[in-house]
Amino acid sequence: MKIANCKMGERQPHPPFSHSNLQFAITCKGNTIYVHVLNWTGDTISLPALPKKIVSSSVLTGGSADVKQAEDQITLSVPAQDRQKIDTIVKLELDGSATDIAPLGASLTTGRPATASNVYSKDPAYGAEKAFDEDSDTRWATDTGTKQAWLEVDLGRPVTFDRAEIDEAFAGRVQSFELQYEDGTAWKPFYKGTTLGENFSATFEPVTAQRVRLNVLDATEGPSIAEFRLFPALHRCN
Repeated sequence: MKIANCKMGERQPHPPFSHSNLQFAITCKGNTIYVHVLNWTGDTISLPALPKKIVSSSVLTGGSADVKQAEDQITLSVPAQDRQKIDTIVKLELDGSATDIAPLGASLTTGRPATASNVYSKDPAYGAEKAFDEDSDTRWATDTGTKQAWLEVDLGRPVTFDRAEIDEAFAGRVQSFELQYEDGTAWKPFYKGTTLGENFSATFEPVTAQRVRLNVLDATEGPSIAEFRLFPALHRCN
């Protein structure tokens, strides 16, 4: 089954990857991907890894871009004076067709049921679901003095994923954490890390699970998470 449908000679929306909070969107034409940056929330934009090599880049709306391609992600930045208020368009030329790239899709966690071991003052305004609502102005928060806590999401059914993004509301509080999946009655770690920060992103071997946790093992103060996203594993088109 062919997932991508960018046609040669046409430039149309087709996300080989997409971001459900509308920070950026993707269009493509032939061997070219156009990154439409709609909302600069920091100095850089992080994109999922691509199975094709980026051979050149340019900014169609004027200015220059710094694009770095690694095995686990792509980062791009544009000087503040070159960013457009509505749509900064960065052109990425690949060494092969963009139509061979399957969409990663939106976050699997958006709007899903969530629970947590601790909620600040038991106030629903800081409930677990606030970390899965794609609203950067809301957050899951814990009581003052909390050093360990977990945040859990139910994906509704077993789903295979291989990338996570976490936005820590107060960068630097989390000092040690695990990402875990439920296996029967046990919780098994599939990724371990130290600090998170505002734009944490990680890729890992594909995991298939329905329930997933961010387990904070050590924090300097009550952990608080603005968004916790998981993305489907990337599969090549047949």
